[in-house]
Amino acid sequence: MARYSQEFKQRAVARLLPPESSPIEAVSREIGVSVDTLERWRSAALAMPERDRTWTAAARFEAVITTAAMDEAAKSAWCR
Repeated sequence: MARYSQEFKQRAVARLLPPESSPIEAVSREIGVSVDTLERWRSAALAMPERDRTWTAAARFEAVITTAAMDEAAKSAWCR
């Protein structure tokens, strides 16, 4: 059975969650981890307090690009 670092798991799960929201099948193929395992990791991550969740650099960049032209009300609504 393969063992993955916590950092590896966090990066994989961050790709599954907003704002990136990559399809679980695509992430599974790219990193070589089964869909069932990714679903288990995602469930565990969603059970954690939101402040403990991490975003990938690509996800943060996408969020900046997406929200750059928004006013504060739109940004607030988008981030929820």
